[in-house]
Amino acid sequence: MAALAEQARVNPRMIRLVEQGQVNVSLNTVDKLARALGVTTGSLVGSKPVARQDGDAPIEEVLARNLVSARKGLKLTQDTLGQRSGVSMFVIAHIERQARNPSLQTL
Repeated sequence: MAALAEQARVNPRMIRLVEQGQVNVSLNTVDKLARALGVTTGSLVGSKPVARQDGDAPIEEVLARNLVSARKGLKLTQDTLGQRSGVSMFVIAHIERQARNPSLQTL
C-alpha cells in the first residue's frame, strides 16, 4: 500500500479509507490511483481492471465529453438532468466545463 500511495501521490490513510468504503473520494483521487496501477479510471469501479493506454485523455475531459453526449442524446437540459438526478444544474454545468472535480457519490 505504501508503494501505491507514493506512486499515486496519495496519503496511505486515504487508500485504506477508500478500500474500506469509508470515504467519499474525488474523481481526481480515483484517477491518480488508477494511473499508478496502470489501469483506466472507470475500471476501478467496474467488474475488472482495463489496462490504460498511453494516449488516454484526462478523466475530467472524458467525463465532461460523455456527460454532454449522454445528456444531449436524451435531449435533456442541464436543469432537467439536475431535477431527475438530484444534482444541482450548476454542478452539472461545472462538470461539463471541467471546472469541478466531482465525488464518486455525485457521479
